[in-house]
Amino acid sequence: MAISHLKSAGITSLDTVPVSINSAGEGGNGILRHIAGSVTAVAADSIDTTYQFVRIPANAKVKHLYFESAAQTAGKVDLGVYFATDGNLQKPTSLLAANAVDQDFFATAIDCASAVARADQVNESGTNTAAKRNQPLWQAVGLTQDPGGYFDIVATVVTTAITTGTGIMTVECEYVV
Repeated sequence: MAISHLKSAGITSLDTVPVSINSAGEGGNGILRHIAGSVTAVAADSIDTTYQFVRIPANAKVKHLYFESAAQTAGKVDLGVYFATDGNLQKPTSLLAANAVDQDFFATAIDCASAVARADQVNESGTNTAAKRNQPLWQAVGLTQDPGGYFDIVATVVTTAITTGTGIMTVECEYVV
């Protein structure tokens, strides 16, 4: 049986000569920021309805994304990334599902028929791997350059429409810049 002594990339950088300081959120210390937003679903919200929760900088390194929902009787949502609807940078300002940067980047088809307990959905989809959580969001979602500005974290109704609705949904995002 072998005994291993392994280092993370961050520790390896700190042990080099000269020392290589890790960037904030990429193995280096950073201030963890928290933002939350809630939306109340509407009865009969159909597929492609969007719920816009929070706005974060495009260079944010998302560490946690918590989602919870009251029972909606029926309905499934993706959690993803859209360009901010602030009109900056000549990006789409409507939240049409077709305008998503990555509609299900964080989570795919969360079933909201029954209440959804608060849970970290940062990689429920399997797309936002541990390595991507150390990258700026613009890079993690596959863009080739920083668009600047902001992204919105949005839930998009998919596969099953919301039936009774009227229940509150909440997203809490923790990130480092």
